Amino acid sequence: MTTHAQDHDPWDPEREEAEVEARPGRANRLWWALGGLFVTVGLALTVWFGVSGTEDAITTTDIGFEHPNDREIVMVFDVTRPTGTAISCTVTAMDGQYARVGTAEHEVPADDERTTRVRATVRTTTTAVTATVKDCSAID
Repeated sequence: MTTHAQDHDPWDPEREEAEVEARPGRANRLWWALGGLFVTVGLALTVWFGVSGTEDAITTTDIGFEHPNDREIVMVFDVTRPTGTAISCTVTAMDGQYARVGTAEHEVPADDERTTRVRATVRTTTTAVTATVKDCSAID
């Protein structure tokens, strides 16, 4: 007479532990799904904050400058701002040693276009070799 216990292999705790570790558990899958969800939500929030933070920003891009004479320089730049917003930009002229030789405030009227090309003339104390837009801000 054979007993039922003899039909099975003897209990091996190491083998049982290896089998459990070999198959992915339900809890393991749950943590991976939650981690993926958190990463996706975090990425979406980062993109949303990045885009919304630049939506109303005022930015400038230097295009170049012209020298009509020794005592003035014309700075050409593009300004991007919210449509319908009037702004004031500070333009600085510099000599060969990058010393400031002139500064001018230039008002850019409100427009329906988001980006506008601007030509700002700066009178200088000596010959300027370059110019740059220092900053721009909305006019209340």
